Amino acid sequence: MFDYSEQIAAFRNDKVRLPKGFKEKLFQHRDANRNRLITRLPLRIPGLSISQSSFKPQGSSAVQTIIQTKFIYEEYDIDDGLVLWRDQLVDADGRELTADEVKRHVLEALKDERFAKQPNMAANAVRVYYKEEDEERHHIDFPVYRKFQDDDGNMVRELAGEFGWTVSDPTQVNNWFLNEVQVRNSKCTGWGTQMRHLIQLLKRFCRSRYAWDLPNGMKLTMLVVECQPAHHDRIDLAFRRLLENLEERLETVKVILNLAHPEKPAITRGEADDNVIELLAKIDEALERLVPLDDTDNQTTKCARDAWDWVFQSDGYFLDYDRKKEEREKAARLETLAAKINSGTARTSCAGVIGSIGVPNLPHSFYGDSF
Repeated sequence: MFDYSEQIAAFRNDKVRLPKGFKEKLFQHRDANRNRLITRLPLRIPGLSISQSSFKPQGSSAVQTIIQTKFIYEEYDIDDGLVLWRDQLVDADGRELTADEVKRHVLEALKDERFAKQPNMAANAVRVYYKEEDEERHHIDFPVYRKFQDDDGNMVRELAGEFGWTVSDPTQVNNWFLNEVQVRNSKCTGWGTQMRHLIQLLKRFCRSRYAWDLPNGMKLTMLVVECQPAHHDRIDLAFRRLLENLEERLETVKVILNLAHPEKPAITRGEADDNVIELLAKIDEALERLVPLDDTDNQTTKCARDAWDWVFQSDGYFLDYDRKKEEREKAARLETLAAKINSGTARTSCAGVIGSIGVPNLPHSFYGDSF
């Protein structure tokens, strides 16, 4: 297959992964809300201990698989778990606060007159909104947990959910994923890192069309962890082989397991969710687009660009990259030719081409004489 790995790697770096500056901006907003809670929540729940260590980042931003949005309606989602001691979550009479009451206190502590839209209650978190009308639209979710030791001395964590307190560990998914990265990197240098890159690229593929309704980031992450191919120096081949593995897997079984919580039910609703069936169809189509690249007549930049542009919908990025690359290569050839002419080692072939073969040229300045 024609090597288009340089372009795809650059595309992932420039147009898929989150830019450092914007990521820092998101985390600054997150930290500002943390500080609101540290300052204000103890005023609402006297005796409460809360510090920076009470917060446990979660989701794709925490494990570095978050990607840029493509459409204006999409929002960046930052998840920041808040873990508090159960024995401190009581009212003035010592009565234990319900899950809903604790979330209400967090909601009120996060409100600020500077927000265009005030925070509200989501099913399992309190949500803070930013930049609702542009490409930087995002929200920060604060799921709230309480922790305590059971009679056997085990630490228990419970989420303040829609229907009360339910056992849930805010760090388990992160720890599981980061361990997967570490283990894979230890087996083959860069394999775990490439898994992150493949997750980002698969997310981009699945979010590349407005009309597509494909599985969410958690499901896609589970699939890549399960189906990642062996490490390859070329990201284009690694991604193609991932698609082939996914095709084979989903043709056989469409249920997606929660690999971070093996004891929990699958994260798909049934044996063949509609969006998983649709994912398989889109993967089949993508692989069909890549098949012509194996033909000896299609070993060109243009053929590769056309195929991969269909996959990722690069919005002109690949075309612009290839043009600039061609300009750089042309300039480099001219510089090499100039050096040969100026050094007197240039030759002219019978076809009139200046290079290393043919009749020696008389030494002269490639750029002309200076006066």
